[in-house]
Amino acid sequence: MTSPAVILWNPVLPPVIMLLCGIVFAWLAWRTYRDCRIERRKRLLFWSLRMAAFLILCFILAQPSRRDTRRESEKPALAVLVDISASMDDNPTRAPQTRAVRAASFLRSKTIKEAEKDFRVLYFAVGNDLEEGFDPSSDLSFHAPRTFLLNALQRLNARLRAENLAGIILLSDGLDQSMLDLDSLAFTAPLLIPELEDPAPIADSEQSDFAITDLAYPKRVIVKWDTRIELSVQRKTGSGGAAFPVHLRQNGEIIKSEQVEFADNERFRKVAFTITPEQIGSQLYEVAIEPENDQDSSNNRKELLIEVTDAKQRVLYLEGVPRWEFKFLKRALLAEKSYQLNAFVQGGDGAFINFDEQSGLAGGALPTLNAENLKAYKAIIIGDMPGSAIDADAAKQIQDFVDKGGGLLIIGAARAYGRDGFISNEHIQAMMPAKSAPDATMREGRFMVDFTAAGRAVPALASLADEMRLPPILSLWAPVETGAFTTVVLTSSDNTPVLVTRRFGQGRVAMLLSDSLWRWQMGSGGDNGGKGIYGRFVTQLLTWLCPSQDERDDSGLMQILLADGEVDLRARMVIGLGGLKQSGVSSVTCRIRTPGDKELAIPMAPARLESEVGLSQPTDGFRCDFVPDEVGPYRVSVTSPDGTQEAGTVFLARFPEHERSGQPANRSLLQRLASMSNGNYLPWAEQQDLLAKLDRTPREIESASEYPIWNHWLALAALITLFCLEWWLRRRADMV
Repeated sequence: MTSPAVILWNPVLPPVIMLLCGIVFAWLAWRTYRDCRIERRKRLLFWSLRMAAFLILCFILAQPSRRDTRRESEKPALAVLVDISASMDDNPTRAPQTRAVRAASFLRSKTIKEAEKDFRVLYFAVGNDLEEGFDPSSDLSFHAPRTFLLNALQRLNARLRAENLAGIILLSDGLDQSMLDLDSLAFTAPLLIPELEDPAPIADSEQSDFAITDLAYPKRVIVKWDTRIELSVQRKTGSGGAAFPVHLRQNGEIIKSEQVEFADNERFRKVAFTITPEQIGSQLYEVAIEPENDQDSSNNRKELLIEVTDAKQRVLYLEGVPRWEFKFLKRALLAEKSYQLNAFVQGGDGAFINFDEQSGLAGGALPTLNAENLKAYKAIIIGDMPGSAIDADAAKQIQDFVDKGGGLLIIGAARAYGRDGFISNEHIQAMMPAKSAPDATMREGRFMVDFTAAGRAVPALASLADEMRLPPILSLWAPVETGAFTTVVLTSSDNTPVLVTRRFGQGRVAMLLSDSLWRWQMGSGGDNGGKGIYGRFVTQLLTWLCPSQDERDDSGLMQILLADGEVDLRARMVIGLGGLKQSGVSSVTCRIRTPGDKELAIPMAPARLESEVGLSQPTDGFRCDFVPDEVGPYRVSVTSPDGTQEAGTVFLARFPEHERSGQPANRSLLQRLASMSNGNYLPWAEQQDLLAKLDRTPREIESASEYPIWNHWLALAALITLFCLEWWLRRRADMV
């Protein structure tokens, strides 16, 4: 209903002044035409036209506006808050309908349809956050990893504070994880809660249900360190004594077993396993219980993912007959706490002696150079060894090691670099930054060395290049031919290469063309914490050969980036790809093998990567979003467009903790919410009476709209018309 309009005045000048101006203007206008030789009737006409124009100007200066008042009747609001967490799909009482099914059926029920006649029904969903405006007619997806119910109620009350809120219908199981104090909540409307889960029947004491509940383990451990995995086994139903095995599996094989025994009416038992991971990387384990005649076997197993890392950079050093280079290189690496050296040197009888940092001096043959053994090392150093010392199979394994990201340092001499040296092997030769010319020999003399421009750009060596002048060397293998992919780091004064490097696959290779670098250690004063020039040079060169995880982004080594190795089921995650430095690449393909052995291909687009993939500093890369819909391990792989690099990882999707835990609905919390808000908590059979006591009285709302009328086009048109008419009449009367 609209009330009669009201005209409001807001004059620019006070009305008295406008009146006085009008009197003066009227007298002046009459005086203008009084002495003109025209008829009296025409004088009055001209005077009237000017006064009419003056009145229009006064109307404009008065700035009138019109106010319309409208009264409307607004229906009261009724909010519907639906819990969309994964626990709504749980059915611990084995009822014919789950909580999710009942919630969905209530949204389509006659109660809601009738409520829409008397209320403005507003729909909200709660999971990790409060969501507004979902469509109740569509199929609901109960996928949120957790429920922050009290947080959502607090935000909902603030959101609807200005509304004529009649009540809030809450469709939830009450399994809240918000950790808020219930007494701190203030309710602006009653909570109306239908019981989505009937009370559990008294369990048959002859039937038992055992489940794995709490599972505690470290997410990241050190290789070959003892690691403890603890779990709790809960008896949910049943009584009496029980005993059954608990297994720890890896790759489908049982690696540990414990027997757990329950006394009569005992509810919980703790089980612990101690393992010693032998391999570096993401290791997938599974714990499982095997109770007899268990009611629900779906809660009898859980998977866990442990990232196994190496506390030190392990280095394998293979040397020919003993020489000074071996002595000082070994000493430099043993003094560096971040490296663990495993060295083999050939004795006079051809047998090898092992200098292991952990075991000390021990005799023995060379280790078998296969993928399994080389996986434990970050870099390999090969000294002055003849070609007969390493066979073709071992050379191929070393090539594969470098291709997959390992580092290789060659510090040979005449035996290694000569015609029959180990670099003549086709697999080793394919990786070499330089090749010996037919007349190459170890030249002796005094050679000044310095970093090249490319060498100064290597971050690991930049401090040496800026701080000091390098001592001379007394030998140099020359001439050599460098390859197209070679970077010369050090040269002599006549530009002969001394240290050359290159990338091979995902790894790096460095080749030192002198056997007298060890002399840098002689007579060099201690600096940088007691290290000499030689020690700093060797350790920093190895740092470049085997970059740390933080340095890999700038190294050209492709890697898959995840914020966490374990994600909640149906939770959106970001898969990132860093280290791909190939130009002109606008998209790559991420391949994901699901627990059900399906392979998915997802395009990855260029993006700026940061905390969403676990990085502390932003970097350029590629990303794609993924939502796991199956529980279990997912294997991710990405191949570079040119096929030269490949990266892979694994992550584990699991049911959200405390959500799919098999817990019954938190009836006590829901009843307290209804009581504190003066609402109702009704059994499912009485759901039709849920809205019976709500106030359906509409609210009267008065709204006023005001708009100016002084600037209407009619006023300006009338003013122009008057001026034009006066001019035309004056022209006819010969007064212009």
